[in-house]
Amino acid sequence: MNKKALLFGFLYAFSVIVFKLVILLGGYTLSKFGFYYSNIVAVFMMLPFFFIAVYLVREKDYGGVIGGKEAVRICMTILAVSIVLISVYNYIEFDWKFREIAIQYYNSNEYLDLLKEQQAKQPDKIKIEDFPKIISGQIADLSAFKSTTGKLMPMLFIGLSSAFITAVLLKRNKKA
Repeated sequence: MNKKALLFGFLYAFSVIVFKLVILLGGYTLSKFGFYYSNIVAVFMMLPFFFIAVYLVREKDYGGVIGGKEAVRICMTILAVSIVLISVYNYIEFDWKFREIAIQYYNSNEYLDLLKEQQAKQPDKIKIEDFPKIISGQIADLSAFKSTTGKLMPMLFIGLSSAFITAVLLKRNKKA
């Protein structure tokens, strides 16, 4: 295992955790950015870490030549380390603060307005008298595991595809 890749995995996980803590503790979780875009921004933050790690390893450890397999291995190390650390953080975050924030959201006028919009679009499927049952069902379904898994899937998909793209873009073979 490449030590630089391990270090970059820790650095990426640390930067994502700090980013998420700023959103959480700053009270931005229910803002438009915090609610809809913060997770995907955190996922795309891994791209510079992939490129810089592969570039540094290629230039310093391999003399400017690196194969595709080695570049993918470096990216996969970063991805694996960060997935473990960020998943642990997401699980702790949910139990620590996010459960209360989700309950607050489901009991808010914003969520009630969303239900009313859906009811107007599908009046035969959603009844106004079912709103309290829908809200209590949403609250009952809150799970740290579901939340962590939901945040893990985009990270896995984008991370795997980015690892291969990074390897293709940065690999250099020896010239004959």
